[in-house]
Amino acid sequence: MEDAGHILSLSGGKDSTALALLAREELEAGHINNLKLVFADTGNEHQDTYDYVQYLKDQVFSDLPFEIVKADFTRQINKKRAYIEANWETDLMAAGLSDIEAAERVSKALDILQPTGNPFLDLCLWKGRFPSTRRRFCSEELKHRPIDDLVIKPALEEYDDVYSWQGVRADESPARALLPVQEEHPKRWGLITYRPILNWNVERVFEQHRKHGVKPNPL
Repeated sequence: MEDAGHILSLSGGKDSTALALLAREELEAGHINNLKLVFADTGNEHQDTYDYVQYLKDQVFSDLPFEIVKADFTRQINKKRAYIEANWETDLMAAGLSDIEAAERVSKALDILQPTGNPFLDLCLWKGRFPSTRRRFCSEELKHRPIDDLVIKPALEEYDDVYSWQGVRADESPARALLPVQEEHPKRWGLITYRPILNWNVERVFEQHRKHGVKPNPL
């Protein structure tokens, strides 16, 4: 693992913070090199979390590369706008609206459907709905994909192996209890998912905070 790239997703929660502290221990012990912390800004976090991530970046992990990434849905929204411009007026008139009513409806839709720069809101504008328990697209689009596109893919071009550190614990759910500590990605050569705190309990997580004098997220 010494010559590989190590990407750690830091959410600002207790588990990922404990994981980052563990990773820095491994770095200082010479067991790993090339460690980078990444925070995916969804645009929909509690202010306490934003403040906490800034505290981690400025005071706790100021000695480490720390990147903040955001998903950008401008392309998807513009594609949806182009479809509305090309098709909606005809469809609305076929549904019984007058040409004036249809044109007004299209104009109103285009006025609303504008990229805002807030990843969560733009994702909802693109999808035309909010995420729900049945339509769970939030984490994939707002966290996993931007980290993969902006950080992991470039790292795979630089290193033969890239370890994606994840702060997942077995006692969080039955599904997570079945996960292995380490596994290679089935379709991407060189990408390895690493879950070193998988078997930690919550007390050990907070003990890791206390060990390093790091306050937990107040949430």
